[in-house]
Amino acid sequence: MSVIQIVISAILALLVLAGISMMSKVKTAVAGNLLSAFAMLAGVVATLLFTGVVSVWTIYVAILIGALVGSLMATRVQMIQMPQTVALFNGLGGGASALVGILSALGIGFSAEQQLAIAANGYAPFVRFTALLAVAVGMVTLVGSLVAAGKLHRILPQKPLIWKGHSLCTLFFLVLTLGFVIAGLFVRGGAMTVCLVGTLVAASLFGLWFSVRVGGADMPITISLLNSLSGVAGSIAGMAISDVFLVAVGGIVGASGLLLTQIMCRAMNRKLMSILVGGKGKPAPKQPQIPVKENEELVKRVMDLEKKIKELEAMVADLEARVKTLDGQIAGAAAAQPAADAKPTAASVLSAAKDVIIVPGYGMALAQAQHQVRQLADKLESRGARVRYAIHPVAGRMPGHMNVLLAEADVDYEKLYEMEAINDDFKKVDAVVVIGANDVLNPAARNAEGTPIYGMPVLNVDEAPEVIVCNYDLKPGYAGVENPLYTREKGVYLELGDAKETLMRLIAGIA
Repeated sequence: MSVIQIVISAILALLVLAGISMMSKVKTAVAGNLLSAFAMLAGVVATLLFTGVVSVWTIYVAILIGALVGSLMATRVQMIQMPQTVALFNGLGGGASALVGILSALGIGFSAEQQLAIAANGYAPFVRFTALLAVAVGMVTLVGSLVAAGKLHRILPQKPLIWKGHSLCTLFFLVLTLGFVIAGLFVRGGAMTVCLVGTLVAASLFGLWFSVRVGGADMPITISLLNSLSGVAGSIAGMAISDVFLVAVGGIVGASGLLLTQIMCRAMNRKLMSILVGGKGKPAPKQPQIPVKENEELVKRVMDLEKKIKELEAMVADLEARVKTLDGQIAGAAAAQPAADAKPTAASVLSAAKDVIIVPGYGMALAQAQHQVRQLADKLESRGARVRYAIHPVAGRMPGHMNVLLAEADVDYEKLYEMEAINDDFKKVDAVVVIGANDVLNPAARNAEGTPIYGMPVLNVDEAPEVIVCNYDLKPGYAGVENPLYTREKGVYLELGDAKETLMRLIAGIA
């Protein structure tokens, strides 16, 4: 490798880093993205030139096909589908690295001079090791990402799938994968092929076993981890083929992904190993055995109750018919009551509010209600209210999911506040509007020991005096933990149903 190639690779890697740094700020994010994309394109061109394969015409056919597919996805993929798209891209990156590792392990793609240099300098064991490691990490990324994308796209069950001996099998496949990779240091010929096939199979099974048990609540962590693994796989593949630029860029992606994974783990109070291998779930309480005689008596009681229920249903039907005839009188009496006696509604609370926090969640993404959320905020601000958005680090199904959706609705980024910056303000505001969020604001996380969300930092929505919940229903979130906020006697207004419809009713009801 020439000095010029190393210098160019270093400059392009620094440009990628600069682009990532620019993407951390809203005003420079677009320019940073373009800068990183330009650096990657320049890196591809430089690689083609320095490796001497610029004349291979099939490369350009592949580039054209990839560009067409990418352009098609860019125009057709909706914002709501961005998490599964990111997961799919992570998988493709891992698959590409695995392919490079396979070819390197088989000695395909090296020129005669390169093979002589590898043998003369004693690099053969290193090449075999890095090639198998690239295959291992690449296949874990590919299979895990495909499963994650399938779960997010609802092709696969979103709930965790736990098979018999799941944790033990996951650990076994991980150890087996590492064993085949390490064995590559010492074998060659036919034995190397065995190690390659073993690595492919074991790594794929590990990727499948660890990813199928990941539920929606852990998906942000999983996606950031897979993003990191795609970079690590690329970097290792670069080592196998002695490509400095691939090593550098892969390392940047891997490091940034690991940092993001650590942030996500802290936000959810989860350990990464418990997600990879699977922690022990809380066993279901054993049901007491009912003696046969008591069981027969119980059946008789149930039959008696069913008869009484039918009688009551007939009585209820009769009462409903009578109530219908009194509806006009009741409505007139209600209208005659003084305005001061009327119970407050969600719309009346928002009409009087001067400081409001909106908490978006995955339900907003499912309903694609971000534009209605913006309309509600505009309506409140037109009445002089201050509106802010509280963003939990793991709200949605990927890091920054809520930020992306709200940006699509042209919400000013300056109004988005991270949990640490706004959590103390919930008790000071006039009202909070929850849009399709559950686990990230569940106060049970503070004291419900043994549950998946115990100890997870949550938004202090329960401290607000008035809370309007625009969720589809009152079912627990992905963690499966009941939310005690919904049963609070005062200051909670449940606007259940499709978020688009409930938000439009709120907007129409604000005086």
